[in-house]
Amino acid sequence: MDDQLPPADLPFQLYSDTEPFPLVMGRTLDHMHLSFESWGELNEDHSNAVVLFTGLSASSHARSHALNTAPGWWEAMIGPSCGLDTNKYFVLCINHLGGCFGSLGPATIDPASDKPYGPTFPPLTIRDLAKAAHRLIRSLGITHLYACIGASLGGMLSLEYAACYPDQVNRFISISGTGRTGPQSIAYRYVQRQVILNDPAYHDGWFYDKDERPTKSMAVARQIGNITYRSRQEWEDRFGRSRTGNGYSFGPDFQVESYLHHMGHKLAHHFDPNSFMILTKAMDLFSLGYGFSSYREGVARITSPNLIIGVTTDMLFPIDEQEAIHLALKNEAVDSQFLALDSLSGHDSFLVEVEFFANAIQNFLRE
Repeated sequence: MDDQLPPADLPFQLYSDTEPFPLVMGRTLDHMHLSFESWGELNEDHSNAVVLFTGLSASSHARSHALNTAPGWWEAMIGPSCGLDTNKYFVLCINHLGGCFGSLGPATIDPASDKPYGPTFPPLTIRDLAKAAHRLIRSLGITHLYACIGASLGGMLSLEYAACYPDQVNRFISISGTGRTGPQSIAYRYVQRQVILNDPAYHDGWFYDKDERPTKSMAVARQIGNITYRSRQEWEDRFGRSRTGNGYSFGPDFQVESYLHHMGHKLAHHFDPNSFMILTKAMDLFSLGYGFSSYREGVARITSPNLIIGVTTDMLFPIDEQEAIHLALKNEAVDSQFLALDSLSGHDSFLVEVEFFANAIQNFLRE
């Protein structure tokens, strides 16, 4: 992997590709690069690779390492004897095409104009993200994955990758994802994008050289998302009606408002709004049946044994959507297992209930 080492000032590794990359919706990228990070070692025949697909806003930094010692977003899940045991597996986490943490995306400089691509970046689908990841994986000499795993957007991507490359995926896990996006989560993301589109500071996507960036609308979009990431009962137990003070204010006045304010502004200053627009739309468009004569025909591409995990309190991708893809796979005689987690942490349970997910992942990967 020496040829994949990045310049010293990058906290990740970088894959670059100058071959044309045709996209599902008709356009072609004439070049591509993806950031990635890895833990553990590839074995001699490169058969122990586990690919981790991230959610919408996560980078490839799932765990700390020599290039970046900060804790990763799934720090406790990856490492020796952890859920993703680096004594056994080579764990690879990839930042999505269209993202903003080192991969080619709207904030990347377009060589043709010497300016960021901005809103001219072509529309993407989850299938494009899968095919881009496949190129990176093959560049590392990996022809078969021991497994691919993902949660939320990553859970959708894990399904699509297994559908696109059924003979190259030994097994996969999809957590809090869906086989086709339902109207409730589409509605949430539509409102999030409308907040950004109606922000004067967005400038139709051409804000990169402006004094003011659309951070306020990005914060609100994130706050809407955060409401859907946890359960009603957790909001009640964690915050109730506790106030931040005794005065009268339009907020943040209640503690739950203060939490949303903090979480919104935390993301707003480091996530590109155009990446948010493109990737959330890709989530809305997602269906395993996209481009096929029926949803069932798209599902039938999948042949790998799999584990589908859902959470009973998930507001964003309700558990019946995970059970539906499990049953659709069983209907095609695919070896599919289903686990339901009863947790107050809702959609974000995979980040909170680490012990449950570590055990579930370890047991499935051992089989």
